[in-house]
Amino acid sequence: MKPFLRWAGSKAQLVPVLREYWRPNYLRYVEPFCGSACLFFALEPPSALLSDLNQDLVDTLAQVQSAADTVAECLGRLKSDDRTYYKVRSLDPKVLSPNERAAQFIYLNTHCFNGLYRTNRQGKFNVPYGTKTRKLPLSGSDLREAARILKNAVLESGDFEPIVDQTIEGDFLYLDPPYATQSTRIFSQYGKKLFSDTDLARLTKGLRAADRRGVRFVLSYADVPEIRGLREIWTSKKVTVKRNIAGFTDARKTVQEIVVTNCE
Repeated sequence: MKPFLRWAGSKAQLVPVLREYWRPNYLRYVEPFCGSACLFFALEPPSALLSDLNQDLVDTLAQVQSAADTVAECLGRLKSDDRTYYKVRSLDPKVLSPNERAAQFIYLNTHCFNGLYRTNRQGKFNVPYGTKTRKLPLSGSDLREAARILKNAVLESGDFEPIVDQTIEGDFLYLDPPYATQSTRIFSQYGKKLFSDTDLARLTKGLRAADRRGVRFVLSYADVPEIRGLREIWTSKKVTVKRNIAGFTDARKTVQEIVVTNCE
């Protein structure tokens, strides 16, 4: 299944490469930067732990997991036009029911510019309406299928470090962190917190410990100098993908990304 959310920096193009590292005998799939969870939905693992720092995202996944039909019903009431978009965007999620909040998140994700998630200093979503009018591609059956796959997943929101630290031998850990680099401007997403060089150092330390515990992991990242340390420790390879320039769908170029792994 393809993910029901769009996400800036999604590794959907890398799924054919990434899924080659998965083995049926892994006990659990763990993803601490889940985003749209494209690899999770492609693999449909029997047991999983999905986490992300974005609380609204995790709440939406949880609501689809538990009440897909009701979320779809809420979505079905919304028209696909810019006037409706800005009206929905202006609503305070705190006054909405859990199902309405999930529908709001999915609706804005579907209709916003290039699937971005960006908030202002007050934490309010502020991405403009997409330049191309879209109809909602999701139906009740789409969300029910997503719920079927999500039923075996534990969902958590928070920092990646505790998630990495709790992995054990038999787990498969997939990591797709935001890019932290000083060498070039790489667009990913904006929010109240951004991934930094310090976070990358914490991640490297966590992966070293996980490796010693016998955890198998795969990490995907931009081909930037900051990732060189990881490439010197474990196996890596370059993969060519097409990325939007500054987020515009009509300005694409081929770029190199890196896959780092300790999988045999």
